[in-house]
Amino acid sequence: MMTFIGKRFALMIPMLLGITMISFLVMNLAPGEPIDVLTNLNPKATAEVRERLRSHYGLNQPLPVRYVNWLKRVVRLDLGYSFAQDNRLVWNKIRERIPITLTINALSLLLIIIVAIPIGIYSAVHQNSLIDRSLTIFVFIGFATPTFWLALLLMILFGVHLGWLPISGLESSQ
Repeated sequence: MMTFIGKRFALMIPMLLGITMISFLVMNLAPGEPIDVLTNLNPKATAEVRERLRSHYGLNQPLPVRYVNWLKRVVRLDLGYSFAQDNRLVWNKIRERIPITLTINALSLLLIIIVAIPIGIYSAVHQNSLIDRSLTIFVFIGFATPTFWLALLLMILFGVHLGWLPISGLESSQ
């Protein structure tokens, strides 16, 4: 058993490196540069300013060097500064959003448990009944529905028609 666990841990390292390489390449091979956010709408941003920003953020280095530097910082949980106008530490931005993220995840898990367990129990007890087949179809439709579309429908239902929840944010302006 320990050999199996050891092999799995040994395979985890190249897997994590592969995932980080793919993530890094997707971020860096996307069209445009992060400094475009800072300079495109600024009429005072000259080519010299753009080059200075590229140098400041290390964007003028070769891709492999940037990857190694990025990986070293990620391992130390140093995610750098945001390219947004506030130029705050990314870690601080993540830290301030974690409580609401965990709350939303806990509530969604609770909702899933409240809905899924009774459906599963009923379907197990009443196999092949009309209600079991209907519930199975309902569950498959739920799995097949894109979450962004379902979220929009629920926002319209609970936010616009029923007025129970705010459309965006945590609190209603009313």
